[in-house]
Amino acid sequence: MTKFVLRLTWTIVYSTLISGAGILFADCPEGARATTESEQQNYSAKMQFLKAAIPNAPEGWELQPVKFFAVAPKSACKGSELVPALDATYVSLAERKQNEERDRQYEARIDAVRKLSPEEQKEADSLYHQGSDLGYKSIAELKNKNQAEADKLRAEANKAYAASKAIQQAHMEKIFPQIRAIEDEKRAAYVNPEVRVHLIVRDLALDQQTVKKEPVQIDGVSKAYYTPEKTLAVSLGLSSDGKPVWAQIQGDRKQAETVARLFGQPATKRILASR
Repeated sequence: MTKFVLRLTWTIVYSTLISGAGILFADCPEGARATTESEQQNYSAKMQFLKAAIPNAPEGWELQPVKFFAVAPKSACKGSELVPALDATYVSLAERKQNEERDRQYEARIDAVRKLSPEEQKEADSLYHQGSDLGYKSIAELKNKNQAEADKLRAEANKAYAASKAIQQAHMEKIFPQIRAIEDEKRAAYVNPEVRVHLIVRDLALDQQTVKKEPVQIDGVSKAYYTPEKTLAVSLGLSSDGKPVWAQIQGDRKQAETVARLFGQPATKRILASR
């Protein structure tokens, strides 16, 4: 239920920013309300704060352009507050390169398995050439207006072609389990190089108080844990009006923790402390 409320709140905020229109009443069971000038100023200030709090990409990483909307919504659901939030995506260039190299290695293994043995290849080639020769002879007989002989040679050619193809087909059926095993291994070895970060001014600890968490130690960070959905939640302190600021990080565990440590670096902590 908590995840639904969070998703709904951000969907409302995002759709308002994109369209510039008011909140649709269908999204708000009790209807919408106009936001005050104070709320709008506070929201815009927090969005600027969140943007400044996004750490630079470390060496070997790339920070994709951040979609940023500083203009506050003009309306919100009755009984709810504006929830400033910002998304960022970090990409591990080293992991992406390793994925590409692994892909080449796995494809090379698959290509090697697909190859016929020298004996099978020789037999398949011989039958194919027989079919080709018979085909040319069939064409010659057809030009000589010898239809019966042309049909006979064409039938023999097709038989030779079919025998050549059967050798290849039998080989593919035999190696199919090997190829499937290699492809499974390839999928298991893949590491998503993208790490997605969702910064939000909201008390996630309160939202998730009934969720079973896995505490994790992140250098420079006071509190961090994994949710059952494998999202790494990192506490970033309080905003200027005392609201908790959190980062929700999703990605490969090793990569996610690398990004999480960026928020514990002195430069980022100074920005967070100067809110």
